[in-house]
Amino acid sequence: MTPRFHTLRIAEVKRETSEAVSLEFEVPSELATEYAFVQGQHITLRTRIDGAEIRRTYSICAGVDERRLRVAIKRLAGGKFSTWANTHLKTGATLDVLTPDGRFHTRLDPNHAKHYAAFASGAGITPVLSLIKTTLVRELGSRFTLLYGNRRQSSVLFQEELEDLKDRYLSRFTLYNLFSREQQEVELFNGRLDGAKVKAFADTLVPADTIDEAFVCGPGAMIDDVESALQACGMRSERIHSERFGVPNIFAEHRAESGDAPQAKQRRGPGRLSTIIGLAVLPRPLVKSSIWTS
Repeated sequence: MTPRFHTLRIAEVKRETSEAVSLEFEVPSELATEYAFVQGQHITLRTRIDGAEIRRTYSICAGVDERRLRVAIKRLAGGKFSTWANTHLKTGATLDVLTPDGRFHTRLDPNHAKHYAAFASGAGITPVLSLIKTTLVRELGSRFTLLYGNRRQSSVLFQEELEDLKDRYLSRFTLYNLFSREQQEVELFNGRLDGAKVKAFADTLVPADTIDEAFVCGPGAMIDDVESALQACGMRSERIHSERFGVPNIFAEHRAESGDAPQAKQRRGPGRLSTIIGLAVLPRPLVKSSIWTS
């Protein structure tokens, strides 16, 4: 199906943290099929701010079976769209919304009994939350472990939802919160989510040889570190799926916002399949798309 924009009404604007809001959109019944999504996919939002057209891409944070179209937008200093969304958007407002796209997922099967692990930093939790919710509902024999890095507890996105998931799936969902600027009693939980931290968990609480598939989402440097650490611990590259936020250095004039315009990347076999949102990945020079304009 060819992606298309439709104007959708915002059903709810919810303050998630002091720096982030979530938006839930009303999807008319006649558009339900077009906005059906796979866990881990994203949508692009389009509007005009100060007379200029602005587009930003955000990951869907709802589970497939919730039948909700919802994203989170974290405010970043200097981020034009994220600042506007956090300060101006209200319930009842409308935005142009592109139909879902993206490949940050793996095929689910009710007969699977797998151990999935996710490594998310900051706003990288948004697609991961969709993955966790959907997987736990659709694969009753599978379990999910999440290592989630933030600066401090107050900056944890979806804190209440994650705690609810822990209570609902006591034996199937494990959450480890890591804080880089707030001390916790267990030293393992202090510091940034990086390669060294992944190795420390692999040596103790989350052995790499127990993980069937891993999902990594966050800034590029964090992803590189985590991927390298997982492979050093013995995980095959085709079992590591990643999605990074931001844009390639060749487009340095764009100021990337945390949680928008993700570069989706999956490793398959000996090579790498990459998708850059807004760009055609072709064996010829890349052409800049309007999605990257600031």
